[in-house]
Amino acid sequence: MSTTLFKVTRSHVAPDTLGRAVDWRTLGICSTAPDDELWFPEATDTATTREAIATCLGCPVLLLCRQAAAEEERGDGKASRYGIRGGLTPVQRWAADPHTQAGKGKGGRRLAPCGTDAAYDRHRRNGEQPCDPCRRAHNERNVQVRAEARHRRTTTERSAA
Repeated sequence: MSTTLFKVTRSHVAPDTLGRAVDWRTLGICSTAPDDELWFPEATDTATTREAIATCLGCPVLLLCRQAAAEEERGDGKASRYGIRGGLTPVQRWAADPHTQAGKGKGGRRLAPCGTDAAYDRHRRNGEQPCDPCRRAHNERNVQVRAEARHRRTTTERSAA
């Protein structure tokens, strides 16, 4: 005699065990900041701009924010971009947008990508802490420059002797 404990049925729909996904915007530092004015500084207020950028750089959803800003502002000019988003100013976002003349290398400069010595210098100029890839690139460049200087010194000493 067999006892059936569970009746197994075939379903074409998986049960919803995950619930609703959390919107990444609620995880951003800016969503809990008491002062919204921080994210929309005047163009001449460099201290507030640097503070906002420094705050953004510590955000756990920084890259998602940058991606959303890029998608929402795709092809827009400088004048239609406002505030600090993803740790970038409106001009920086405009220059990085491949759909603008600046992003295509026409009429503006493209931002050096992170992981380069130039991006390390940009971080420092903007008063930011350089990210790890930029720091590594800067250190590698310093090692290369020192090695070249040693090589020049030894070559000069040999030719002088």
